[in-house]
Amino acid sequence: MPKDKLPLLLTTLLFLFITTVSFSQTFSIKGTVVSAAQQEALPYANIGIKKKNIGTATRPDGSFTLSLKEENLLDTLAFSAIGYSELAVPVSAILSGNNSTFELQEKTTALREIVINSKALKTKKIGTTSRNPFLYGSAETTQSDDISELARYINLDGKPSELASATVYLRSIKLDSATFRINLYRDVAGMPGERLVEKSIIKRLPLTQGWVTVPLEQYDLVMDENFYLGIEYLPEHSNHEKYIFIYGAALGGSVYSRKVSLGDWKREIGGRIAAYVTVRQ
Repeated sequence: MPKDKLPLLLTTLLFLFITTVSFSQTFSIKGTVVSAAQQEALPYANIGIKKKNIGTATRPDGSFTLSLKEENLLDTLAFSAIGYSELAVPVSAILSGNNSTFELQEKTTALREIVINSKALKTKKIGTTSRNPFLYGSAETTQSDDISELARYINLDGKPSELASATVYLRSIKLDSATFRINLYRDVAGMPGERLVEKSIIKRLPLTQGWVTVPLEQYDLVMDENFYLGIEYLPEHSNHEKYIFIYGAALGGSVYSRKVSLGDWKREIGGRIAAYVTVRQ
């Protein structure tokens, strides 16, 4: 190599190295999510950068830590909790303002009345009810302090229905139990969309017996449209496992899943989650 080109090559390599290091630098945003009115901590609130699958969930005391990269300085961080309006704050504003407390305004929604004929209501199970699943899948998170969520499409055939319970097949060789949230999502173009019900349904479920049932009668849930039943794993910050549990599935249909708070839903064809709802119609 000509000697006069050696300095130029070294300068180019040094520039590439510095650029690579610069873009790989990370920083953390720490804070607490609270209700604006009562100033109470909001546990298991979802925090994330939409469309980039970057997120986390608050701890039981409402606190959180989220690691970001320099390339995220121009992004916007979204904060979401059931029963509250979503808050969006630019990352740059959080850093420049040194914000550490994020207040969510309680959502005011007018409930739509759904009338069910009380005569001769029949109890019905909708979904996969076979005793033993034919397939199994592994649920995982992108970060150990974030959520993992599965969804199952529920077809009510246009009949107004009282939801009595939700049942799903879950097992784990790592945990005896874990905390889950049940969500109900609107069908938007064949994918889970916005929440249909602003009620926080959080339960500690066993992971040793397979089929587990979450009673829903106390929440007075009445649906008159097809929806997605979401089963959202809520992280335990003392447990740094990314592979949490396995779920049962049946042949045919689709599995809907996401690994990040406020992340994009993905659809995988070939199987459907072993889950069902018990309704009265």
